[in-house]
Amino acid sequence: MALTVIDALRRFLPTHRRNHHHAMNPAQRRATWAITHCRTAEMGGHLHVCAPCLTRQFHFHSCNHRSCPQCGKDATVQWIERELGKRVGAPYFMVTFTLPEELRSLFFTNHAKDIYQLFFHAASSALSDCLANPRWLGAKHSGFTMVLHTWNQRLHFHPHIHCIVPGAGIDRNGRVVTVKNANFLVPQPALRRVFRARFRDRLAALEEQQSREAKPFTRPTIPSTVWAKDWGVDLRPFGSGENIIKYLGRYVTRTAIGDARMVSITDTHVSFRWKNRARGDEQTIEMLEGDEFVARYLRHVLPRGLRAVRHYGFCHSAAKAKRERIAFHTGRPLLIGALETITPPKPPHTIACPCCGEPMTKLLRLLPAWKQNRLTRAPPAVKKRNSA
Repeated sequence: MALTVIDALRRFLPTHRRNHHHAMNPAQRRATWAITHCRTAEMGGHLHVCAPCLTRQFHFHSCNHRSCPQCGKDATVQWIERELGKRVGAPYFMVTFTLPEELRSLFFTNHAKDIYQLFFHAASSALSDCLANPRWLGAKHSGFTMVLHTWNQRLHFHPHIHCIVPGAGIDRNGRVVTVKNANFLVPQPALRRVFRARFRDRLAALEEQQSREAKPFTRPTIPSTVWAKDWGVDLRPFGSGENIIKYLGRYVTRTAIGDARMVSITDTHVSFRWKNRARGDEQTIEMLEGDEFVARYLRHVLPRGLRAVRHYGFCHSAAKAKRERIAFHTGRPLLIGALETITPPKPPHTIACPCCGEPMTKLLRLLPAWKQNRLTRAPPAVKKRNSA
């Protein structure tokens, strides 16, 4: 039987929750509940029956939590198809923004969600301003998609944002412009400087705002030398953009580690594979105690309500007309009117009988546990009014 990430989590999560419940934030507690109850009777489901052989089988619902390792496969496929259909006919680039190690402890403060928002705002504004510079692309109206990752191969906390950037846009005069060189978007040193300055200024503004609202921002001490460092901003050309969309699409609705990397699960330890970049992507085995594996996994649970994938400019779904105009002027064919093909509806999912292979039919619906409790609970008592 193949090893899975959820097997390791379900084995060690109860112990971790008992020992570290006080240190877990609400988002982590909610994630652990969803992971431990995913596809169980607690979530509800359906009972299917096979008419020829009368075999019955329960199928329970998924939790659909973004931190659950066994959910999100269908959403990944849909995201990739949608983003491939939104491409324009210009060279594509991937820009990666990474924070230095001295700033990573900010994400474990009482304002973690604000820090994530700040990270997105600093990166998006720096990229937009550089793309609008007339010395380079000169696009007043640009577009890009940002994808937040918080892990590295060893599951350590390593926040970084990948940006899918088409080398096209609309200038101040309303004309469609594209990059002059398929291997050059903007100079990396300039982008690094702007990103570092935006993050520093927005962090200072956040601290000032919290002090005015009487919400103390208990952040760790940041050495002044961090603002003089050369922050990591990587920029690479990616041709038509197909490869980078497929690469990032695998992680959009998936978690920090997949089942294919699992090596062994014992009563005390978990082992998994990781690529050692320093040795030319050499496959290395990491063995962790079960409690440490769960702790590393839960570090990547994002605050509730935080969007990890964001679209800006003409890459946003609301900017379809502007995106199609850019696609037309950059040589990408458009299907309009009668030429547009209609996607046939997806056939209903059928479940094959494990005994005879015939399709099973849905017999009845099983309510989740919290809905069952609501139905079986006694009605509230009616208070009698005093006749006086």
